[in-house]
Amino acid sequence: MSTVLASVGGGFVPSGITTSAMAQSDPVSIPDEEEQETVLFEADTVTRDFDEGPIIAEGDVRAYFGERYLRADKLIYNPNTDIVIAEGNVSITDSDLETAFAGRVELSGDLRDGIAENFSALLEDNARLAADSAIQEQGARTRLSRAVYTSCNVCNEQGEGKTPTWRIKALRVTRDKERKVVRFHHAFLEMKGIPIIYAPFLQTPDPSVERQSGFLPPNIGTSSRLGFNIELPYYLAISNHQDATFFPKFTTSDGVLWQGEWRRKGNDGYHVLSGGVIDYDNTSEPTEDVPGVRWHLFGRGYRDFGDNWRVSYDIERVSDDTYLRQYDVERRGDLRQELDRGQTNQLRSNAKVEWKSGGSNLTFDTFVFQGLRSSDDSATIPYVLPLVDYKYKFDDKILGGRASIGANMAVLYRTEGIDSQRLTTSANWERDFITRGGHRFNVFAEARADLYRFQDLDLGTEICTSATSSCVNDFPGFSTTETSDFENRIAPTIGAEWSYPLTREFHGARLFLEPRVQIVASLADQNPVEILNEDSQSIEFDYAGLFDYNKSTGYDAFEDGQRMNIGLTASAIFPNGISVEGAIGQQYRIQNTNAFDSSSGLGEKSSDIVGSLNVRYKNVGIENRFRLDDKNGGIQRAESLAFYRSKRFLANLSYVRLNEENVANNLTRREELTATGRVKVLDHWSVGGAWRVDLESDQTIRQDFTVGYEDECSTFGITYRRNRTFDANLKRDNAIILTFTLKSLVE
Repeated sequence: MSTVLASVGGGFVPSGITTSAMAQSDPVSIPDEEEQETVLFEADTVTRDFDEGPIIAEGDVRAYFGERYLRADKLIYNPNTDIVIAEGNVSITDSDLETAFAGRVELSGDLRDGIAENFSALLEDNARLAADSAIQEQGARTRLSRAVYTSCNVCNEQGEGKTPTWRIKALRVTRDKERKVVRFHHAFLEMKGIPIIYAPFLQTPDPSVERQSGFLPPNIGTSSRLGFNIELPYYLAISNHQDATFFPKFTTSDGVLWQGEWRRKGNDGYHVLSGGVIDYDNTSEPTEDVPGVRWHLFGRGYRDFGDNWRVSYDIERVSDDTYLRQYDVERRGDLRQELDRGQTNQLRSNAKVEWKSGGSNLTFDTFVFQGLRSSDDSATIPYVLPLVDYKYKFDDKILGGRASIGANMAVLYRTEGIDSQRLTTSANWERDFITRGGHRFNVFAEARADLYRFQDLDLGTEICTSATSSCVNDFPGFSTTETSDFENRIAPTIGAEWSYPLTREFHGARLFLEPRVQIVASLADQNPVEILNEDSQSIEFDYAGLFDYNKSTGYDAFEDGQRMNIGLTASAIFPNGISVEGAIGQQYRIQNTNAFDSSSGLGEKSSDIVGSLNVRYKNVGIENRFRLDDKNGGIQRAESLAFYRSKRFLANLSYVRLNEENVANNLTRREELTATGRVKVLDHWSVGGAWRVDLESDQTIRQDFTVGYEDECSTFGITYRRNRTFDANLKRDNAIILTFTLKSLVE
């Protein structure tokens, strides 16, 4: 193997090949040091017939120029013309590790520009380009003749050629690295070798770019609510720190729902706004509940001012209560929430100003609610203007423990109904102890005071239940002939908690056991009917919240009296892979409390029994959370999930049972069963479905049936959906939805 090294200004002028080769009457001109490039190439043989003749390298030729690398069977370099000709199994790898292949190439000395025959290239994300010939210009543009483009594998696992799932064939293709695009002229899109679409001009982002303006895969469907519909998204890359997506939804029944989303992210903040509007023709079925123009607006963002101040917001507003379900509108991307309120009975918008410094945290918050039930009266839904919260945590320990103070103020207004103002101040202290034997103790104390003012008490509204034609007041148990009132409450709490975590190895199994006891004492009878419960009307009582010493979700209700919370958690992991973990607990009280609705399972001298039980073995398992009636053991609340996951089969079965009935908070008995599954029937094909049933009314809520295809370069899916939910202005729906993605082309 011969190795040749040269320092030149862009050519393959080698030194040290032979003595005669460099014995020239006129010495070679060497460029300035800054312009020099180090060129290294090696081959089995290197020859030069005369001093100014071409240099010929043959046999496993390897040439290096900066970050570019060439391999070939034969290489001919002419220093007079600065032209490189490479033949036989030619491959060129550039600085971004993209590799081009050819049968023969003719290049400039720096390997940047040239002509290739029988060309192909392996790009990022498995994308491939192939052509009869290719011309590269200035290292930035490649022009190809009679070209093919795909991101699919073109060989099977045995290395044999196969027809890709999709490919684009074009008479001419231009790959522009400066503008980061690939342009096709007179192109056909083929699926499994069958031409299906012709386009005189087509442009896609270059596979090397992370984002670029262009169309995204459409969502196509037909339904009994909207007729044929198609959502055609277009992504717009505005700058390095902001972009937008426009996704109008065209429907044959209701017209066009114009939708869009804008996003901006910088060092000082982040903003995303999404909205839509449709000019709805309600003349055929005139109704007061459906306006002529229907719309939605979602948004979320924040802006920092210095190191201590932040202004943030979260917006959810719609034109009417059935709009979201009619057009299947939901919060997407960064707007998506763990609990998507777009699918519940209430929307919430808020704006917040927050200040932090050291151990201090001060927030000014506002809330505006919108009900999505046809029975909701917007005049009685409160506005929270404002909600002020302040907390300060002391850096130094007090009596060996952690201490904090706080204040909270809430002001609620209604257009028609009761207005209220509340001020709460509190001081908290807690300390942990761990004995040498492993016993854990936690002692805590809270001093709290509440001050209330109410106006327009005579405007309290009533809710009537259709089942019994009976009415209850918004604030159960409250009645007065006064229009305004002042109330106050002193609510101190002290308590202690003990736990004793135990672990042991037993015949290869790892066991864990932890008993836990908490004793809490507060003044009794601290929830008089004169204090209206605005922010604590519902509670989800489970084991996770059993040891909250005040289980109220807000400030208006206070868990008073003397009580004891007892619980036990245990787990076991066995050598064969089976794991079991569970928990069970209950509360005992000296006296009853009216802080909670009777349906919550709390408030009596003994609460309902709460717990969980989870069993898992490899890829199959069961998870359960439950609440049992303490008197008869009946199921008051159950949330169960059984699952199985493997390469070819995925299944989930979930069961939910809620026995709470709280008319004032619109909670009714609920029992549902949901099953989902997917089976991989072939290497790339799968079938699946979902079924949701209301067991309380013995009715199907929704059914999905899906057929899908997925390989290394594409996904396709078709879903048939039956939605059985309906409302006064929302009919049942049968829909067919088509989705697809061609990776590196539209995704």
